[in-house]
Amino acid sequence: MTSSGMKTRLMRLSLAAAAVIVATGCAGTRTVDEKSAAAHLSVSDYRTYAAQFLNDKGEPKYDPNSLLDTLEAGKAFNDAGLWDLSRDAFAAAGKLLHWKEDTVDTPAEVANLIGTTLTSDTFGAYQGKIHQGVLIDYYQAINSLMLGREADARVDFNRLQVRQSNAVTQLQAFAQTVNKSVGSELRSDENAAARQSLEEVGPKVADGIRDLPSGLTKAKIRVAAGDVMSAVFRATSSAKADKSTNLVRDMLKNASQSSATRGGDAMIAYLSKEMRADKGSLKNKVIVLYEDGTAPTLKEFRIDLPLFLVTDKVMYSGIALPQFQLGQPAFGGLTIETGKSKTDTSIVTNINELVALEFDAAYKGIVAKAVLSTVLKTAAQAVINHQIDKETGGGLLGTLMKAGVGAAQYAMTSADTRAWINLPNTIQMAVVDRPKNGVIAIKTKGGESLGEIEVAKDVNTLLLIKASGLGGAPAIYKQTLPAETLVARL
Repeated sequence: MTSSGMKTRLMRLSLAAAAVIVATGCAGTRTVDEKSAAAHLSVSDYRTYAAQFLNDKGEPKYDPNSLLDTLEAGKAFNDAGLWDLSRDAFAAAGKLLHWKEDTVDTPAEVANLIGTTLTSDTFGAYQGKIHQGVLIDYYQAINSLMLGREADARVDFNRLQVRQSNAVTQLQAFAQTVNKSVGSELRSDENAAARQSLEEVGPKVADGIRDLPSGLTKAKIRVAAGDVMSAVFRATSSAKADKSTNLVRDMLKNASQSSATRGGDAMIAYLSKEMRADKGSLKNKVIVLYEDGTAPTLKEFRIDLPLFLVTDKVMYSGIALPQFQLGQPAFGGLTIETGKSKTDTSIVTNINELVALEFDAAYKGIVAKAVLSTVLKTAAQAVINHQIDKETGGGLLGTLMKAGVGAAQYAMTSADTRAWINLPNTIQMAVVDRPKNGVIAIKTKGGESLGEIEVAKDVNTLLLIKASGLGGAPAIYKQTLPAETLVARL
């Protein structure tokens, strides 16, 4: 064979190696990269961030077929006060989730629906998470309130309550599906090398979950802030039918069970007491809903597999895994001053817990899949290297070609670290009486003033405040309850 013919043959072998090593799919579009998002979020520049999802005419330009893009666009529009655009984006996201939206028939059915999340990797379409469905309904309800559409908010909060209950069942079914899948795969005779590999690298894979929050329970898959706001909506609604003390009691009970902190429990208990005293209603209250910081993320770390476990005829064999990274606070909390009284916001929902619950449940499957995949790819690499030796007779050219195949496997080995990056770190709340002068002072816990807001008399008022970083000014929105008018940023 001529030198030119050999090079052509070897090139074909290299291309075949890449095809065997990984099967790539459509990963989905992402309008804003993580670096750009971080820059805007560090200074709470929600308007500029949201503008990246709009064209020159102010029309949406996110990918409606990409779940991650629609989630991030919906949240960006919500943060910037573009409530209608946020509703449209979240509606698109809801259609892309891979499980039932409103009903759960059996845990087995749920397992079948969401078990496909284990098949997703960094090269495939983003599958979404259970808690993301809950958050979609939560933010849709907030959008409706801020638009002054009480009837739509009622539908959204009712949907949220169903989704919250379903989420607990779904999480349990998902965890069972992962454990069953991992067990059956690794017991297979063909996967003896994978079992041995896992035994060798077992202690190292624990790095992926070392920073998970403690005290995780399945109840915390609920967004407690959503349960509290559902109760607030009913207590302040213009419709008498909404003021069911039993429903409000159950919502606040659920919120207490899933609350992230004791301070959150105390705030919920106070709110419950006030509602009972007023027969399911609220009067002259200011409800502060504060989103602080930036969401937890995932980063990649690698573990090289001992080559003797599979074959010594390859240049590289390793796995890439995602590692949970805690979210970052901004101010950490706010102090609400009403005359001489001071009340700190309390953490009701910790987004780290929502994300960590699913990550922890899925992690065994992620590790097992990564090891199984690497063993298969390494075996394919060995076959290709054997063919290269036959074609080249060894020597420098063969070594270089085998190094290229090993490098291809390294490049094609990556962890799925995609995450909904513009969620907050925590959702906090405070409920205070309207002061006589009607002025609410918002300060950091260190006493730095962030603004003063005047609230109307004889109504309840919702203050929606967002700060994703220490730089810049927080976004503040005010809405009277019952919600009857569109609000703008203050």
